[in-house]
Amino acid sequence: MNRAIFTIIGIILATNTMAGPFTYDIQQAGYDFDQYDLKGEATYEIFIDEFQKFPWVEQVGKNTGGSEPTISVKNKESKIDYWVSVIGKPNEYAYLVGIVQPKMVKSMFGLGKEKEVRWVSIYVAERQQTVEDTFKLYFAGKIPELNQELSRSCFIT
Repeated sequence: MNRAIFTIIGIILATNTMAGPFTYDIQQAGYDFDQYDLKGEATYEIFIDEFQKFPWVEQVGKNTGGSEPTISVKNKESKIDYWVSVIGKPNEYAYLVGIVQPKMVKSMFGLGKEKEVRWVSIYVAERQQTVEDTFKLYFAGKIPELNQELSRSCFIT
């Protein structure tokens, strides 16, 4: 009995240490909004590799009624998602970056009790380096710094 309990605890601990808190998925241009390719565990290095080799220019503006091309990263522990997409035309485009994070808001037009919601903020980044720098903050867990950097270096949509 004790051996079974310790085995189960060991499996749970091993699973938690082997799988990091980050996962990612990719939406190609034109996918349905709820369609995406699950890719698995993410690190900053994996993200940068995917981001740099992703065919942004080929897919920009080709949504054909579906989603724009997007790479999304989710943090299971903090429940904060961060994603990058692209808008425009192949010869003139910008990145959209969005952060989905818990936020306390008052219900009933600001008069009711506070409740936690998943708040979405979207920004426009004109430079690839800005996207890479902000994702570095996200993967490092520096969310206050990430929010400051987004407010400072990106346009709010």
